[in-house]
Amino acid sequence: MLPITTYTQDGITLDLVNEIGDRLTNNYANFTDFLYKLKEFNFVIEKNRDSYNINPYSDKLKLGIYILAKDGSELEIFSNSNLALKCSEGKFFADNLKQQFQRSLKLAKDFETKLSEQEKELLKICPVYSYFQTLEKGVLFKQILFMQNIDSGKTLGDIITGFDSKFCRVFKIPELEEISQKPQFNLHLMLDRDKPRQLLKIQTAYLFRRLLTKGISILSLNQKNILISKTRNSEPIEYTIIDPTVDWVAPLSPIYNLGTYLFCQ
Repeated sequence: MLPITTYTQDGITLDLVNEIGDRLTNNYANFTDFLYKLKEFNFVIEKNRDSYNINPYSDKLKLGIYILAKDGSELEIFSNSNLALKCSEGKFFADNLKQQFQRSLKLAKDFETKLSEQEKELLKICPVYSYFQTLEKGVLFKQILFMQNIDSGKTLGDIITGFDSKFCRVFKIPELEEISQKPQFNLHLMLDRDKPRQLLKIQTAYLFRRLLTKGISILSLNQKNILISKTRNSEPIEYTIIDPTVDWVAPLSPIYNLGTYLFCQ
């Protein structure tokens, strides 16, 4: 059972991880008071969505998904108020944010129990705090996923060298140079004009396979949803997975990972 506290009122459903739920109880006399402040917060991000936007990719499929960043200290429930907000207009084919919230919590537990200490130091799941849904008419954002904003300007797809040598050693996956020499990937590299990108996709598929052998399945894993961060020179590079959802339409990562799985020997 996931560690979630759920509130429902006036057509609004709010799921909170228990730690955040405890802070809400301690800082507010009742849920109505908090809900008033939350609605104000959501109104501000809706009206200023262009200013708060941190999504480097355009919404080509018109799914009505926004990735915003805003300080959430005014809500008084987050230990880390540097928030990333995945907001949805609630369109039929858009991402299922409730599923992503629950999936992220389950993966965080899997990482804690199934990865070694070295592996946990290098690979993480983006922390999620809350899932909000409203049936209120006239509101643009029907669903909002509250997450920690990872201070990172780059994804794995932005780094032509791929995972660093320590990560490859710990997770027992090949570096890009070794992958480029493997004959089973000749067709992959021949069909894709962007060979550096293809090498990153293959290396990510290796990580997908490695995690799967540990009982952790992340079908949507791709080079664009792995953030890279390094806070101090003395610390190892951390890789943080975001958006761990299964989307069979866009992107096609689940199909690619499953199709490449058998080649990753």
